[in-house]
Amino acid sequence: MILRFLYLLLFFLSINLHANTDTRWWSMVDGETIHAELVLYNPTEKIAILRKDEVETEYPIEEFSKPDAAWLVEWAEFSNELDQLAKQVKGEFNHYQTDGEFGCDYYVYLPSAYKENKDLPLLFLFHPSGKGARYVKRMMLSAESLSMIVVSSDHFYNTGGVWDKADDRMLSIFKDVLPIVEAKFSHDKDKLYLGGSSGGALRAYQYTGMVQRPWAGVWANGGWLGGPKYYGWNYGKNMRIAMINGNQDFAANRYVAGDTRVFEKNGCTVELFSFEGGHSVPTPMVQYKSLLWMLNIPNPKSLHPKKK
Repeated sequence: MILRFLYLLLFFLSINLHANTDTRWWSMVDGETIHAELVLYNPTEKIAILRKDEVETEYPIEEFSKPDAAWLVEWAEFSNELDQLAKQVKGEFNHYQTDGEFGCDYYVYLPSAYKENKDLPLLFLFHPSGKGARYVKRMMLSAESLSMIVVSSDHFYNTGGVWDKADDRMLSIFKDVLPIVEAKFSHDKDKLYLGGSSGGALRAYQYTGMVQRPWAGVWANGGWLGGPKYYGWNYGKNMRIAMINGNQDFAANRYVAGDTRVFEKNGCTVELFSFEGGHSVPTPMVQYKSLLWMLNIPNPKSLHPKKK
């Protein structure tokens, strides 16, 4: 098992893992710059779909600057490499749709240990741009090595930082889908976690107070509460909060001290994990270490294989 973990880690590290969270400034050949989310890049038709202010627009790759065109190619290649990884790990990646009020699509990675042990931790993740399948696939290696169920959905995304009607709807969706997921996949009810990247981490923080569960912790990658005006919100208590920020993610790192004080007042234990990079998803090794801490697993044996 250790050798397989190391093999998969080496395979995964061969992929460019410093792609951002898909919302960025795009430079066009005509000199225009666009701040928008990449919805999809079709390498066959060489068309990118960008979303700005809830409006989706198609752009031929020829309209992008050379660095951004190269980024689009890498984005598509990375998606293919994630699909390859899904075939390498022993667990199962599946797509489901609820039959609840909202008909919510969601994605689940069940580690191989689930076949023998249904009493496993469960982590529900929020992607800032609603790319649930891609997010779960990025976490598969860590989920497999830590025997953790990982769930995400396409129905949750950033709304600009101010709570609005879209956030009301997403909260209703979560309240609808969560009990369905809990009932469908047996898990350790004392090890139920929320997490996300960027605005997805903020959503995870918020839902710990809005959705009543014995939340055990939050895996927060590059996210923050939004400053002092949000410090009085209702958040979960007595949780383990893993903050995972790139060393160049100046916005997220700016709020670490203030957010930590908020959670510590709620009886939470907070740990910051740093990695080389900006506002991006961390490498599998950093994922592993931070999740290991959040799960409160004392002895990371897979990081220290026995010598022969």
